[in-house]
Amino acid sequence: MPRIGALLLLSRQHHTSLVVARDARRAVNEKDATALSVAIADIEAHWKTVMAAHFDEEERLIRIAENTLEAQAVARILAEHAELRMLASGPCLLEPAVRLRRFADLVVTHVRFEERVFFPQLQLHPCIASAHADI
Repeated sequence: MPRIGALLLLSRQHHTSLVVARDARRAVNEKDATALSVAIADIEAHWKTVMAAHFDEEERLIRIAENTLEAQAVARILAEHAELRMLASGPCLLEPAVRLRRFADLVVTHVRFEERVFFPQLQLHPCIASAHADI
């Protein structure tokens, strides 16, 4: 289902997050401390420039359409957002390779779930499906 309305930009931003996840996975596979540090800096920068606002917008849309969404899907999205915030937004207690691997794996599964399951649910809500993203 093609994205429309408020979901169009969010869907496009998923691509940039997948690229960051791919790069994080590559850094883990290199097994080089410098590559790991660069990848961590990249995910933290991506958090500040894209993901934080992206999550805020998705969560705003969830509040608008919550009564029409599957509760289990909402719970999953919010739980994954919380974990991704922890992994991407700054200091983390996990070892760098573990952190990057978990970030990469979770971004891929999260984006897949949103695009295949969750966004189609959101898109059915009349306010979200409107031509303008500024609801």
